[in-house]
Formats: sequence, C-alpha cells, structure tokens
Amino acid sequence: MTMQPNYTKVGLFRPERVSVFSDHDDSWKFEPEATELSLVNAWWLCNFSHLAYYDEDVAKPIIEEMGFTLEAFVDDLHMEDSVGNVLKDAQAYILSTEDCVVLAFRGSEPDVYKDYLTDLHIKPTEFPDKGMVHGGFFAAVNGQFWDKVQQTLNNENLKNKPLWITGHSLGAGLSTIAAAYLEPHGLYNFGSSRVGDSAFKASFEGKNVHRFANCSDLVTHLPPKGLLDYQHIDTLHYFDADSNYYLSPTEEFMNRDQFIARILYPLRELVIPFLSENVFLRSFVDHCVINYSYGIWKALHK
Repeated sequence: MTMQPNYTKVGLFRPERVSVFSDHDDSWKFEPEATELSLVNAWWLCNFSHLAYYDEDVAKPIIEEMGFTLEAFVDDLHMEDSVGNVLKDAQAYILSTEDCVVLAFRGSEPDVYKDYLTDLHIKPTEFPDKGMVHGGFFAAVNGQFWDKVQQTLNNENLKNKPLWITGHSLGAGLSTIAAAYLEPHGLYNFGSSRVGDSAFKASFEGKNVHRFANCSDLVTHLPPKGLLDYQHIDTLHYFDADSNYYLSPTEEFMNRDQFIARILYPLRELVIPFLSENVFLRSFVDHCVINYSYGIWKALHK
C-alpha cells in the first residue's frame, strides 16, 4: 500500500475512523535521545497524535503492536472553574518503552462543544515566569487532569526516561502548555494555533521544539497575527501544496503557496458542496492530521 493524502470529511472530522501508522516502514525506529529534528520521530509522534483521537479500547492493541506500553489514558470530563470558569474536556495518552515516554494530547472533537469553548477562550492568562498564554489551553491543562498526568510521569519506572510531548490541533496547544511545565526532551506539535506571547515564545528558544504547519491549514493562522501579541513557537516545518517538506521557508513563499493551493483545490478535486465526500475548502482539509502524517511519510521516502 502507498500512502495518499486524505481530503474527506471523515478524515477531517472523524480521524478515529482512519488507520494510524498507514504504510509504516519497520526500519523507522523511534530515536529517544535525538536532540534535533528527526523526521522518523515526527512520523511516530504525528501518528500518536492521531491515535489520541481513538477510544482507549481501540488504541491499546495498536499501541502494543507498535512496541509501546499504555501507561495511562487521562480523561477529564468535569467542569473546571479554577481559571475563568472554562469547561474542560482534555484527554491524553501516556505511553512508554524501555527507552522513552510519550505524552500525546487529543485534538478537538467536532461533536464535543467543550473543545470549542477551550479553543475560543483566547483571553490571555499569565503563565508563571514565562509570559502570557491562551486562557483556554492554560485552563485545560489544569486541575485533576494535570494531577493525573504528573502522577503517572513521576512513577519510578518512567520519571528518568526521556519525555516526548506531542499533539494535533487543540492537542498541539495543550502539548505546548504541558511542555512549558515539564521541560521535555522533545516537543513536536502539528496544526497548532498561536499559544502565547513573545515572552512565552522566547522561553522555548534553544530547545528541541518543532512545529509543523501544513500549507493553508486555517488553525495555524489563529488567533490572527498581531492579536494580543500571540506568537508561534519555533522551529517551523512546513508542507507545501504538494506535501513537500521545507524547513522555515519565507513568509513570501508560504503566502504564494497557500494562495495557489486555495484557488486550485476545488477545481482539481471537483468538490461539490453538500454532495461530495471531500471537504470543500483547502484551508480545512489541510488541518487533517492524516495529511500531516502524509507529508512526513513523503519526506521520509525522498
């Protein structure tokens, strides 16, 4: 089987119905001690970000098949009023091998309104000693949910292993807040919005941090540039309209690439609103976690 991009509504809105680790190569071994970009690690972490959308009973055998152990599935469905009376629905998987630990956050679910409240609660909140951050993300990584995450990570068999944190969409925002607390060995996020201000961004400088953006993915442009000093963290890894990989391309290149992609997509795919199984707008389809995996898969085959 050869992996392909996914433009369907199922791929975007129901990633738990699409296979993870599609067309995986057994030679791609996770590199737990990597201190700079590893596309192999990006492949694993993007797929774990995808797997975070799965229910625990479905995810567990896949995790074991890939050679990892499920240490905890952390799920908080309770009201949380510790920061601005924000409704919470954060979920994460904690996985391990003999050599590392992975904390993977689930992204937004289309039928869970609390996820959208978290996304939309953009009023900045102070992150102690690190600047101002997105209030919804900060509140979601809080309370009983966060206590459970820290309790698991502090287990004797886990606390001394390299920690890798990842997430897609809402999960990318949560993963960034978590990384500010936990100082992991590596952070890879996919389809992230802007999370904090310039001071918060500066707190990640020089660290093993990697942000992936797929062409015209709408979420990566939110909150709008210049609003309340929201900034993206470095380093940027970009997939163009044809899923080709670029390291930190210029704004001019990305703007041109995204404009052309948005114009050509409905013509090339012949998408008919309300009738086609494909997503109508390129800015939405580029947010699909499977298309992030595809871009990495394509880069690994070059």
